[in-house]
Amino acid sequence: MATSNFDRDFGYLVPFMDKVAAAASDLPDASAREELVRLMAEEKVRWARIRELLQGAPGQSGASKGAAPKAVAPKAPAPAAAPPLARVSADGVNRAAPRESGLTVGSLKDSR
Repeated sequence: MATSNFDRDFGYLVPFMDKVAAAASDLPDASAREELVRLMAEEKVRWARIRELLQGAPGQSGASKGAAPKAVAPKAPAPAAAPPLARVSADGVNRAAPRESGLTVGSLKDSR
């Protein structure tokens, strides 16, 4: 299956996520510690599902109607006032909100 192409990557990814989760204990803010542990647990669930799909597991729409859905950790609420960060084209960003995006126009090469 396709997962054999990624076995090495998963071998690095899972221990990396474990290290990040362990680093939470060093954070002075208790709410930050809890959030980091929760986020890493959610990521491990997502990556486990990704690996299953790569190994040939059926997608959610392909699951039988009588089967119980897998338990998945609830999503964290998105910040209410956060501006969208991902954009398809920087050109549209500069026309719409040049100051908000932080992007500049001009050559990166020295003009001398």
